[in-house]
Amino acid sequence: MTILVGYAPGTGGTGGVQLGAMLAESLHTDLVVATVVPRPWTTPSMGKVDAEFIEWTDRVTTTAESEIAEYMQIYPPELSWRFRRLDHRTTSAALIDCARELSADALVIGSSGDGQLGQIVIGSTGDTLLHRSPVPVGISPRGYRSPKDGQLTRVTAAVAGSGPESLPVVQRARGLCDRMDAPLRLATFAVRGGAMYPPLVGLSTEDAVLDQWKEQSLAAQRQLLTDGVVPADTTCVIASGRGYREAFDSIEWIEGEVLFVGSTRDGILSQVFLGSRATKLIRHSSVPVVVLPR
Repeated sequence: MTILVGYAPGTGGTGGVQLGAMLAESLHTDLVVATVVPRPWTTPSMGKVDAEFIEWTDRVTTTAESEIAEYMQIYPPELSWRFRRLDHRTTSAALIDCARELSADALVIGSSGDGQLGQIVIGSTGDTLLHRSPVPVGISPRGYRSPKDGQLTRVTAAVAGSGPESLPVVQRARGLCDRMDAPLRLATFAVRGGAMYPPLVGLSTEDAVLDQWKEQSLAAQRQLLTDGVVPADTTCVIASGRGYREAFDSIEWIEGEVLFVGSTRDGILSQVFLGSRATKLIRHSSVPVVVLPR
């Protein structure tokens, strides 16, 4: 078992490395940082362009390894890590193949550089990983910095308001929390919908429906405690607001916390497949997100 981090040199994307190192330290496993470079043509010619291409890929790899080696000096020597060069036509396919080869606990990447600091933006590689990875996919917000001691402090598992679809996510989150010796929190996101037409349903109908749904969600969370799915002292919260950003801000988040999100039921078993609700959670999360396969 290991944590695999995809790293592109020169992009300043060390947030993924910080998240990967935090997970590796907390899981007491090792860390592999991999850089993908384009695979050369299978029938190289004697032309100058082939030599220049190979020289360029070697230079990219050397730069990446040098950057990572210097960066990893901030971590204690007990953290075992190594660098991997992956030659492949597609970055996402290379990382998935490597994750399978290593039997990785998780595959971690950083946010795309297009977003604001503290925001998660999914690029093309991340989007593919979030629809095909056979192992959990972790994504760090742009500019993410883990706690100084590098330890994960809490896991919040996003659970649906009711129904059995959250059970696999909660069970898997609890298993990882037990390995990491980290506390688990259950959170249901109750986002208020658009306003109905008042003359038909009344001004307070939306609030009444949302309040009832929140009560049912809290009851469903407590049932998980009663059934022993999670420890009896597990914190249960409802994050409510007029949008996902407001809902996220309605509950406390601490440094070193990670949000666990489950895959949609429409995906293939034992594979990550991101649904529309999980996409919104990732987009508005202020903490790193780990998407668990179904």
